[in-house]
Amino acid sequence: MTGNFYRWAMRILDGLLAVMVGLLVLDVLLGVASRYLWGAQVKWTEELATLLLVYVSIFGIAAAFDRSAHLGIDALTSHFDAKTRKQLALSAHVVTLAFVVIVFEIGGWMLVRQAMVNWNVLPALQVSDVVMFLPLPLGGMFVLLSEIRNLLADARKDFEHGTEGN
Repeated sequence: MTGNFYRWAMRILDGLLAVMVGLLVLDVLLGVASRYLWGAQVKWTEELATLLLVYVSIFGIAAAFDRSAHLGIDALTSHFDAKTRKQLALSAHVVTLAFVVIVFEIGGWMLVRQAMVNWNVLPALQVSDVVMFLPLPLGGMFVLLSEIRNLLADARKDFEHGTEGN
């Protein structure tokens, strides 16, 4: 999992995030500028900003998992012995994987499927609302990749000395 495929996937994720954040900034600037210059906001800018914010948020979660930058509170676990800390870390990974599979993948694909059945259209952008739900399963795939890699790394880690095991 730490091979070329993983690095390639995370580069794609980082590139997508950079493009989406750039588009979000430009979109918000256009919305604000149009309000001041023409007296009315360009209609689609608010809807696009909402859509981009959803994508940036969900994909940002995946990027945080890649960098192990998500919140973690180790005040309690730091008092345990190395074996218990390792068991807790591995358990946390398993719970996280289950959550991501249930909420992001199963729930996300259910939302996408339901949106495809209903086929509502976002009024200003004139695109299907499927695009609002796609970040859940797609971002979930990136989270799964990162979390599996983190699980394998912690399985090899020596919690006594904080280093990789043999």
